[in-house]
Parts: sequence; structure tokens; C-alpha cells
Amino acid sequence: MSIGPQFAEFLYTITNFGDANLIAPPVCGAIAALWMLGERRNARALALAFGLCLAATVLSKILFMFVYRGGPLRSPSGHTALAAFVYGSLAVVAWKRESLGALRYVIAALCALIVLAVAVSRFKIGGHSRTETAFGLAYGVAAVAFLARRFAWRPISQSGVAAPAIAGALVTLSAYLVLSSGYFDEDSISEFTHWLRTLAMGA
Repeated sequence: MSIGPQFAEFLYTITNFGDANLIAPPVCGAIAALWMLGERRNARALALAFGLCLAATVLSKILFMFVYRGGPLRSPSGHTALAAFVYGSLAVVAWKRESLGALRYVIAALCALIVLAVAVSRFKIGGHSRTETAFGLAYGVAAVAFLARRFAWRPISQSGVAAPAIAGALVTLSAYLVLSSGYFDEDSISEFTHWLRTLAMGA
């Protein structure tokens, strides 16, 4: 079923909420800020969960592109994986912050809605098949489950948050600059996989 131009524009706007260039840098900044706050355990947990999500997504893209001979599974959705991880992690972190009270329910519901919207947008605009979207969703949810078991808030002194906040902002900005180079996008992964296939065929 075709979609109208206005709805298509809306879907493209929604799908950008899973764009690595938009949502990965703040995760890097959050890791740095947590580390500076002395929350080393939480920083490591977030970094490891984020790394697992990225590794699963990128490596499976390479694998499936390498062996692809047709069908609905060629490139698991990175947008969906990252959206599920980032917004899912935000929901988990907020939920564990008991001082937020009833606001935790609002944050969790909003994050779940964003993840669902990004996932639907990916196959509605033809960016991925439903199977590829499901794989991406599974990666993100698995990484969030990993984080949820390891992340635990401790009381934080408000007087010492300025330096961590600045450090987090600087790391976020640096990550934006790195990702904007385009070395880690879908085309780059596809080109790398093509090179691997050519190398394997020539071996």
C-alpha cells in the first residue's frame, strides 16, 4: 500500500530519531559524565551495553551482506537497534531513579512509543524489511536488558556535577564530529563487505 507524501515526510522525521549521528553521541557523552561523577560501575555498564549493541548490529550487517543471496534479511536495522537501546536505556535509567516518582511512567511510555515508531517507520519507508527491523529491535532490547541488570543509581552531590556535565558535552560534540565524517554509515559497511567478498573470491 502506497503512502502519501505528507505521511512519508512524517515517517522520515520519525526514523531520524534512530539515526546514529543523532543519538549515539549523547550516549558517549553520558558515559564520560558518569565516569567523571565517580559512577565508574555505571559508566562501564553503559559503555559495554552500547558496545554490544553496536557490535551485534555492525557484525551481523557484514555477515548477512556477505552471504546474501536474496530474501528479507540482508541488513538488520541499525536505526531500530540504536533507538531500542538509547530510548530503552533512558527508560531504564529513569525507572531506577525512584525520586522521579510518577514521572518514571511517563518517561518509560514515551520511550517505548518512540522505539515502536522508529521500528514501524523503517519498513514503512522501505529502509528495511520487517525481518531486518525485528533483528535490530532484538539487538537493542538485549543490550537494554544487559544494562538493566548492571546499572544502579547512588546518591549524587549536586555540587559536583558541573565538571562532569562539561566533560559529557565535549565528548558528545566530539562524537558528532566523528560520526558526521560518514565512515560508519550503511554505504561504508556495504562497501567494506563487498571488498571482503571480492577478497574471498580471489583467494
